[in-house]
Parts: sequence; structure tokens; C-alpha cells
Amino acid sequence: MGVAVVFGARGFMGQSVVLALAGDTGMRVVESDRPGLGGSGILEMDLLEASADDLGRTLSSLGASVVVNCTGLTSGSAEEMAVANVEVVARLLAGIERMAVRPRLVHIGSAAEYGTAPEGVLVREDAVAAPLGAYAATKLAATRLVGEAVARGEVDALVLRVFNAVGPRMPETSLPGAAVQRLRRAVAAGEATIEMGPLQTVRDFVDVRDIGAAVVAACRPGAPAGGPAPAAPVINVGTGRPHTSRELVESLARRLDFRGAITERAAGSERSANVPWMVADVSLAARVLGWRAVHDLDSIADLVVGSEAAEGR
Repeated sequence: MGVAVVFGARGFMGQSVVLALAGDTGMRVVESDRPGLGGSGILEMDLLEASADDLGRTLSSLGASVVVNCTGLTSGSAEEMAVANVEVVARLLAGIERMAVRPRLVHIGSAAEYGTAPEGVLVREDAVAAPLGAYAATKLAATRLVGEAVARGEVDALVLRVFNAVGPRMPETSLPGAAVQRLRRAVAAGEATIEMGPLQTVRDFVDVRDIGAAVVAACRPGAPAGGPAPAAPVINVGTGRPHTSRELVESLARRLDFRGAITERAAGSERSANVPWMVADVSLAARVLGWRAVHDLDSIADLVVGSEAAEGR
């Protein structure tokens, strides 16, 4: 039985990764996050404060066989995102490189790294990356750091390039989070209309439970083992199925029994407007990891609404 250390364990995606690893691998899972964000049993470690030597010693003392990096920042200044999305990864790589027995690193990347894609074309891992904005640029910079370390033989690592993750406890700054909160308020107040931003963008919405399963597949000894690894250690994690943002919001509305109108008068995300289509080619994940997403749009909506209802939101 190995040991998996999950950084960013209390975040939106990290919690699902922890559940998947604990339930499907038999590994001992060590949850780690910044000081003040955890609770009992969590390893409090700030990756920007710990030296590479301290980080390597800590991971060695835990007997880490796998390290999963779920940390990151999606909004803020360019400088803040550079620190959270790039410098953290550089520190983590330096710590692992100092270990006598190096664990596998599974780093969570983002489909935003690709930038734009031709409408109707599933995006493959070898597509030219042309990120739009600071978030996408910093995520791509981190992916390249990992790839360079792999090429030098300093680390065994994979980057899971996640498309539009959806799950419980999403912030209201996200489309699903905003939709759920607006729908709940409208139902409680008996309102007949909610206002959203533009909903015609096409996305690949992937359930956090499927993301957790992809991490599990990436952590297995010997993975990737189902076929030749990509030239760069990047694997798409999505469903390969296109859905408009309106389809997702309407699915959430059905779960919340909202029967009114969903208008598109509110201001939308500039980043989203510049990327009208983004859907994954997931054939590499199937071939190399033996993984495919199993949840559809309706089961995603069930998860989001059901989980938040159970928490009393």
C-alpha cells in the first residue's frame, strides 16, 4: 500500500480527488493544504514558505509514493496567479528532485492552456497552446515546467489537463455556481425569471467524480501503461461531449424545480466569450490510462444540487 499526498486537498477539486484515492486505491491518503484551511488530520504546509529541502524531507518522512497537486488560483492579479500557479509548482518539483526515492507527481492542469479551438474540432494534446489571459498563461507555464523536469529525467510526472470541472461547492464566480445560487434565490422568492450571461458557448463539462477517477488511474504503478505516452506528459480529462452552457443551466433548473425563464441579459465572462468552443479529444486518456468519463450532464446536475441540498445550502 502506497502513500498519496494531495496538496490543495480542501479545495473544490482536491476534496473529490481525496475521496477517489481513499476509496479506490487502498493507498493511505495524506491531505495537505495551507495553514488555517484545514482541520484535524490535515498536514498544514505552505508550498511557498517551505524550502525545497524541507519539502523533500517531509514527503520522504511520509513515505510518499504519489504526490497530487490540486493547488492553484483562477482569479486575481497576474502576479498573484504567477505565484500560485507557477512558483508553487517550481517549489514542488525542486522538493521532489531532492528525494532519494521520488514519488510520481500528478499535476492538475487546465483546458484554458489551449486558448481557442476551431468550432466542431475535438482538441488533442498536441494542439498548439495559445493561452488567453493570465490564468491560462500561468497554467501553461506550470505544465511546461513539469514537462521540462520529465525530459531531464528528474521526475516521473503526468499533467491531467482538466476541461470544465463541475461539482459541489463551486464559487458563485463560476457559471455553475452562479446558476445554482440564482436559481435557488428565484425559487425561494417565487420569481419567474433569472438573468445569466451569454449561454451559447460550447464546453466539455466533466464531473469531479470522473476527475477523481482519472487521478486514480494516473497514480497506478506503471501508468501510463495502456499505450505509448505522449511526447509531453499531458493527458486531457474531459468527456468528449459538447454541451452549451444553456444546457447545463437548464439541467440545474430542472433539478431545482425552476420553471421560469432563463434570460441572457447579464454581463458574461470576457474569457469565456473569446472561446466559443472547447471540447476534449479523450482518446489518449482511454488508450494510456484506461479511463473514460462515466457521468453525463444530468448526473452532474444531480451531484451539484443534491450535495448542496445535503449541506443545507
